[in-house]
Amino acid sequence: MANSLVPVLLAACFIAASCDGQPTVTFLAKGDDGNLIGLTDDAGSCDAPARLAYLTALDGASLRGCWVRDRSQIRVRFNDTEDRRVPVGDFRRTETAEYRNLSLD
Repeated sequence: MANSLVPVLLAACFIAASCDGQPTVTFLAKGDDGNLIGLTDDAGSCDAPARLAYLTALDGASLRGCWVRDRSQIRVRFNDTEDRRVPVGDFRRTETAEYRNLSLD
């Protein structure tokens, strides 16, 4: 019985490893317009030292962009939009950031 599970377990591991998972959001800020900005610690397609960011609108639409720390602000650039500057203090850690003990400082 145990030998018959080996191919199944190997196939499950292969499938799980080949999936392209979403980067984990580590910090969130709510904008004045109700949109959420999520910061990740993943570089994605951003040039270093920038990291991947998401902007989620009230209607459920989502944009990908890049963020960097710029003194006391986070500067986020989404394609075809102006840079957004958000004070560092407006961001809150997610459970993942708490677990990893991450900070924007």
